[in-house]
Amino acid sequence: MKRLTKKGWNNVIILVVLVMIVVLRLSDERLTGTDPVPVTDGLLPTGAVVLTWAAPAWRIERLGQSWRAVPDLGLDGAGLEAVLNQWLSWQLPPAEMAVRGASQPLTVWLAGVAEPVSLQLYQDQGQYAVVNWRGQLLSLSQAQYRSLLSGGH
Repeated sequence: MKRLTKKGWNNVIILVVLVMIVVLRLSDERLTGTDPVPVTDGLLPTGAVVLTWAAPAWRIERLGQSWRAVPDLGLDGAGLEAVLNQWLSWQLPPAEMAVRGASQPLTVWLAGVAEPVSLQLYQDQGQYAVVNWRGQLLSLSQAQYRSLLSGGH
């Protein structure tokens, strides 16, 4: 059996202390239940350029530098752009509801993306949520839910 020098023992002690610090820190996080703070997320990727946003009853599409709605939603091009910018600016918290029942689909075509992005709206007992572009279930207010369903008017 080989004996350790004083320097060797110092290295062993340092290594053991580091391992203990890591073990204690990980066990403390698990015992106290300190999870990372839930972050908010948007409906679409940051900086996404929307070409068309469609719901079952309406569609908003880009026409050059302006917008039009089919059927007419009673908003001019600037109004439609403001609605879209509002939707894109939402930072929504994770939803704490179970997804049940049928969803209301929204389909969004983005510049530079071959396939459309599918968003799913859910309503259950006064709670509202949307599954965003990442597949995350995010909480909506009743006003936000209605805005998405009605095309912003």
